[in-house]
Amino acid sequence: MSLLKGRENILIFLAEYAAFAREVKITTSMLAKQLDISQQTASRLLIQLEKDGYITRRIVGKETYVKLTERGVNELIDLHVRLRGIFERPVKITLEGRVFSGLGEGAYYISLPGYYSQIKERLGFEPFLGTLNVRLSSSAAIEGRLLLEKAADIVIEGFKDEKRSYGGAKCIKAAFNDIDECAIFFIERTHHDVSVVEVVSPYNLREKYGLKDGDKVRLTVSLQPTFFFNNLLGTSNV
Repeated sequence: MSLLKGRENILIFLAEYAAFAREVKITTSMLAKQLDISQQTASRLLIQLEKDGYITRRIVGKETYVKLTERGVNELIDLHVRLRGIFERPVKITLEGRVFSGLGEGAYYISLPGYYSQIKERLGFEPFLGTLNVRLSSSAAIEGRLLLEKAADIVIEGFKDEKRSYGGAKCIKAAFNDIDECAIFFIERTHHDVSVVEVVSPYNLREKYGLKDGDKVRLTVSLQPTFFFNNLLGTSNV
């Protein structure tokens, strides 16, 4: 354990016992047990914290009373601000992959009134009649895709017409090449595996960017940090 990590752990431990407001009676054996360190390390860290001005110590017989100093409290406040900056900042998930031609079914399905009207209403744009197929280029991108599928909160419901029934989909808004509005679709009935995403946009992205099969593109989604960190462990074994 480094001195920095041990210092922060002890300061947090003391703050939990309100040592910023009053003296707290502690023992090195208590610290060692709570922080999973040796008593010798706990004793050394307390001595160093006092020397550096983070705590005051008062020894009465075999008992030690500790209180956080202004410097110790400020250290904890700085740590709190840094952690808030990390855990409250939107998390960007970027998927990189290469364009490829599909079976040409996207235009047909999006043109169906049952899909078209829902996409227009729920995504807030009139979709181009077609999808852009992107094959993800790394295992990291596939992990990101699986996380985004969990995060997808816009539902396109399935429906029936006089001919047949059509499956539903989930989607999430994204930025295409960091610029253009689009949405990544996770389709209920698809012949693609998890290495592929289908992109719907207000634009003909192939035409706008002059894309041909094999060209590299980027899709970026900003996730709320609460969702990301709540689901991080669930994707760690992908």
